[in-house]
Amino acid sequence: MRLPINMVIAVLGAINVVSSLAFMVEAKSLMTHGVANASLAAAARKATLKDIDYGSTYCDSATTVESWLTQLTGRDARSIAWAGGKCQLINELNPLDAGGRWCAQAGILLVHPKDQDDEPTIEIYLEVPKNSRPGRAYAFRSVMKTRDGDWDYLRSRKEFEAEWRERFPPAGNAPACED
Repeated sequence: MRLPINMVIAVLGAINVVSSLAFMVEAKSLMTHGVANASLAAAARKATLKDIDYGSTYCDSATTVESWLTQLTGRDARSIAWAGGKCQLINELNPLDAGGRWCAQAGILLVHPKDQDDEPTIEIYLEVPKNSRPGRAYAFRSVMKTRDGDWDYLRSRKEFEAEWRERFPPAGNAPACED
């Protein structure tokens, strides 16, 4: 059975519209409020610790967030997966922890997790973007299971460091920044 040409054109047009809509939905999910999610993740990775330390100055303040996290997690992390998007680690009871529209998360896949849900995560809050480029990093949040298996919500990278080192004691010769 042969279809008339105008019906073939209509069917092809409908397929084209559906595939265009599917592409637009896919492309939109790669963006968060006008900023590419990959750009949000890159901005958080390149941010310095000084940006997220709330005005405190430590001996490692010039280190990037990515370098710090890689050094800290060392042999206990199988991998670190970065993603950008809306803030996820929020606590609506405290306005300072309400999150924002632009963040980046780093999920840490552990070599020896306590259970299937054991994935420590840090999040970097980012300021309002300019010209579709991520804003400056300004805050740190994290969740992690403690040595006892309870979840902790932490608001500073120094708290996260302390809890990480309690759960995963560093090797005797591991370099540490002493303040």
